[in-house]
Amino acid sequence: MSAPVLPDGIVIRDATQADAAPLEPVIRMADPDNLDGSWRQLPSAIGQSLDPEKLTHVRVVEETSSGALVGGMMALPAAWAFTHPMLMGSPNAHIIAGLVASLDSLAVVDAWRRKGIARALVAEAEKSMSAHAAGKLGAAVLYATHEPELTDFYAGLGFTLSPDGIGIPTPAGFICHGPIKGYRFSVKPLRTAVQMEPLPTPYGRQLVIRGVLPVPAR
Repeated sequence: MSAPVLPDGIVIRDATQADAAPLEPVIRMADPDNLDGSWRQLPSAIGQSLDPEKLTHVRVVEETSSGALVGGMMALPAAWAFTHPMLMGSPNAHIIAGLVASLDSLAVVDAWRRKGIARALVAEAEKSMSAHAAGKLGAAVLYATHEPELTDFYAGLGFTLSPDGIGIPTPAGFICHGPIKGYRFSVKPLRTAVQMEPLPTPYGRQLVIRGVLPVPAR
């Protein structure tokens, strides 16, 4: 996905620790009613994003004339891998978390919406999560948990909707993860070898993703 051209007077840059306080109310707009939302981990996420060994990226959208932050997003490894029943305590949790990336807390203030900034932030997430600064492989897929009204937005960017979440075949078995009730789950491959197909699973009709990990032939 090529990044849209940004409006004049707008830049997207890496977040710094000085951005944590002004960025918090901006990204809280992505989930304003959730008092335990991802915004709570913003300072630690920014700290990790400054470490080239970490597959975590926080970006801010800055209005150059005023220095105001008018948008932002976090792209993170899949935190749910560390609490998944099949992965808890296993080194495979770190592997899955790194291969399945989450686009989190993407938000743009009202005055700058519908100008291509959100699309540019998604493109930035895809670019940053699909590669690793240390030359290692990045994430294989990127997913977003979002409100139903954003389904068309993500579909227009090449994401596939899976209301009941995802299933990933692994050598250890079939790992499933679903969205929060009332939200939708859209996924995009970041590698050509990744294939996705909606199939029935014990947890609903999920998007089964193959090619994330090598699975022994049957």
